Amino acid sequence: MFDETNIKRAFFLGCGSVAPDPLWHVPPSRHAFHELIIVTGGAITVESSAERIRAEEEDVLIYPASVVHEEWSDPERPLRSIFVTFTCPGMTGMPVTRVTTRRDRIRELGAWLHTDRDTSSPAARVQRDVLLQAILAECLRSIGSEDQPMVTLVRRHIRQHIAEPLSLERLAQVCGLSKFHFLRQYRAATGRTPMEDVRTIRAEYARELILSTSLPLKEIAPRAGLGDEYSLSRMFRRIFKTPPGHYRRLRTYSVQRSVSRLTRGAQRDHPYRDGFAILGMETHIAYAMKANITCPSTRGPTQ
Repeated sequence: MFDETNIKRAFFLGCGSVAPDPLWHVPPSRHAFHELIIVTGGAITVESSAERIRAEEEDVLIYPASVVHEEWSDPERPLRSIFVTFTCPGMTGMPVTRVTTRRDRIRELGAWLHTDRDTSSPAARVQRDVLLQAILAECLRSIGSEDQPMVTLVRRHIRQHIAEPLSLERLAQVCGLSKFHFLRQYRAATGRTPMEDVRTIRAEYARELILSTSLPLKEIAPRAGLGDEYSLSRMFRRIFKTPPGHYRRLRTYSVQRSVSRLTRGAQRDHPYRDGFAILGMETHIAYAMKANITCPSTRGPTQ
């Protein structure tokens, strides 16, 4: 497994997202780079070396370089995810690994990385490496940790019923606890109340929809359980200190345009630029497969 020393030598290559699609499937493939899958909704099954792993919300999958793996979305709970490609010494030879984080930090860092993936300034390139290293460090920290299963249960329920009314009483019933006992235990485990978590998770989900879809804000708000566009805007200003329009302006409308800019920028500026002639094309092909588009240089899956 990677350790603290190796994490400091991890470098960002690229980032993208997978929108919900019940038929999403990537045939067996392997790459010269490592890959992180941050599951932000639904579920995914991955098969590698005769082992099947299922990952859901709050899980992170790590695909080491050169490991053959095949991926499917759950048809009833379509996958929504952020994927990150990177280099990191010391990870070669690892199996596909699932990390259950039970924290919102990785989702936050992944959303930030996804938002800034195409910014071309030198400071932004350094920032992307730092964000990647923070995600890997959080994964390392989560391995073997003893987080409260109650928190995982509640946050999973919130995400699965995010468009519905959610009260303290309802969340307490999910855990089989009285309202006041549940409130005390949850605050002791997380440092915030269950309803603060509800508001944060709703805002995070709305932000993911803004970044990954072209839905208008008036449609995103009820999907995230935030009522209307005014409530959505007020929640964003309270939690993210910025209006939702900020994220809408940052959204990249074309996956192909993103891949093209990534390849040009990485070839010119990345610390691994000498080897990027090979990695760049592999990244281009992998992005095409993830996004279910046809890559100009190869025939990707269309299902």
